[in-house]
Amino acid sequence: MRTVTDNPYPGSRAFTRADQALFFGRGPDIAISVDLWKSDRLIIVSGPPGCGKTSLLHAGSYPELRESARRPLILPPGNLTNGMTFPVPALAEHNPFTLALLRSWAPDDIPTRLAGLGVSEWLHDRTRGHDGVIYAAIDALDGLIFSPRANGAWAKWRQDFLAELARAIDDLPRLHLLLVTRDEALDLLTSTVGTSTAGGGARHTITGLSTRGAFDAITRPARLAGRTFSEKAANSLISDLSTGDHIEPSLLQVTCSRLWKELPAEAREISDGAFGGIGGVDSVLADWCGQVIAEVAALQDVPARDILAWLTSQNIPISNAASVDLLDRHLLTRENGGYRLTSGRLTEPLRIASVAAGPPATAAAYLRSGELALARGELMLARTQAGRAHDLRPENKLRDTDGFRERAEAESLLGNVAYRNGEPDRALPHYRKASELMQAAGDSHAAAYQLAAVGQILLAGDDPGDAIPSLSAAADRERSDLGLQIQLAVALWQTGDGRGAVMILNSVLDREGGHVEARRIRGEILADLGDGREAIRDLDHAALNHAAPDLPSSRAARGLALAETGDHAAAARAIKDALEDARRSGLVLLYAARASELAGDKASASERAREAIDATDPPLSPPHKQVALALAGHGFGRGLTVS
Repeated sequence: MRTVTDNPYPGSRAFTRADQALFFGRGPDIAISVDLWKSDRLIIVSGPPGCGKTSLLHAGSYPELRESARRPLILPPGNLTNGMTFPVPALAEHNPFTLALLRSWAPDDIPTRLAGLGVSEWLHDRTRGHDGVIYAAIDALDGLIFSPRANGAWAKWRQDFLAELARAIDDLPRLHLLLVTRDEALDLLTSTVGTSTAGGGARHTITGLSTRGAFDAITRPARLAGRTFSEKAANSLISDLSTGDHIEPSLLQVTCSRLWKELPAEAREISDGAFGGIGGVDSVLADWCGQVIAEVAALQDVPARDILAWLTSQNIPISNAASVDLLDRHLLTRENGGYRLTSGRLTEPLRIASVAAGPPATAAAYLRSGELALARGELMLARTQAGRAHDLRPENKLRDTDGFRERAEAESLLGNVAYRNGEPDRALPHYRKASELMQAAGDSHAAAYQLAAVGQILLAGDDPGDAIPSLSAAADRERSDLGLQIQLAVALWQTGDGRGAVMILNSVLDREGGHVEARRIRGEILADLGDGREAIRDLDHAALNHAAPDLPSSRAARGLALAETGDHAAAARAIKDALEDARRSGLVLLYAARASELAGDKASASERAREAIDATDPPLSPPHKQVALALAGHGFGRGLTVS
């Protein structure tokens, strides 16, 4: 991997732009990152917590690239926490990291359209007709996909997501992808995503501010505001905050923000004595430390004095969640697998810091904490924080739509935690309540997705017919989302009304003829109904589209359709291929049984039907199970369908 260590852009445009002057003196880093973004396929910008990586991307590199690139397609900076309160069962099976990224890149797109798509597939579709460079960025990869507590499904999602990024770089030669991460994630990124480019791409490391960078960060905002920050005052502050050869940006920000807040409006010159007027730098940093400790203590229900004692001596254990919060607030950084203070400059401020109880955490803060915990796979913490958000509902907010929305999001998050924990029955009442609260808040669109989640859970239960009212209500409330119409069609099919399902899918395709998923599903249902020729037309059309999922059930349905048209040799090949990938799928086995029955092989039909009855991945719907029972027991003639 190529590493950039020197600034090749002295006096570059990034140094002179007014908006960059506000940006912690990161002019050289902005210039370097933008240049690398333009020239390399993969760029990894890394650094310790609190060094300004996120600000570098959002306030520096991204706007600078928008102004300087020629004919660019620049996606908004992506993240992996988008939509953690969105009801999971309302969407097709999906990788939550991939969906969060696509939702941040396409915030106005319909969620059901994005679910199930890979990064490459979405980028192919989004960039169709664009022949220029595609610029994309993902912020803060480390805190989510590199959580040491992530295991099981989370570990697989992480692995698959990183593979998707590598595949996107391979599949789209015009894609330039910038990744922003903490240092500890570098090895994993370079060994996964980095393998997709020759030499592993380019890398730029962000450290603390240099003396010159700190001087610019202090003086230029004053100049823009029509004030003068004296050279002596700036150098004095730099000397006070310096620890070795650099200055921590977060501490500089805290100190200067306090100064600007308390500076008299009439003051035109900031002299060396200005910080004495606000109690001195130690006092400013002590107040900030106390505030951060109070916030974390309230959010994690930990005594503030315990956190302070841990920070000063580390003899009192505190929860991992509290440590992560202190890391995110730049009071801590990681080192050798553990934690240490962001800067030795905080030792004295912590000694004099007051840890009096601060204001209680808000519902919004609890929700954000719960979302981050769910994204990291920490289900117990996510449940705790969602519960705390839900319980914060003072009487005077019962008629406030904001209060309804916060409670609805808390209910939805609780539902997601239960669902991800394999407890759909516990998730169900949370989604139902979330739907009621969203409707009370006046958001029928959000209520629709909660109803869809309810319907999908019921559809997988003992009486799938109970799902139809919820799914029908969801489709009626959010008519613009064709994905909800398709969900209703699938539910009708799985409860025995295949013809009604086709009517809905016909309506979807009348509105959007290129809807690949609607055509694929209609093809499966038509094969199930015995209309082989029309089924083959739909399934072949879907298979030619790169965005269509290559599902074993669709391949097996095509095999059944071929058998219905009399092409038994081709049917056998298609069925064999599907069975190799889905040996425990009820539908694939049932399609195989029906194709064998149509070919006159009663014994194979009966054997496959019995296997289909016992299959669990996924199991057959009740109407399909009746068909399988008939085939297994009696070997009925042609035309066995779910009507």
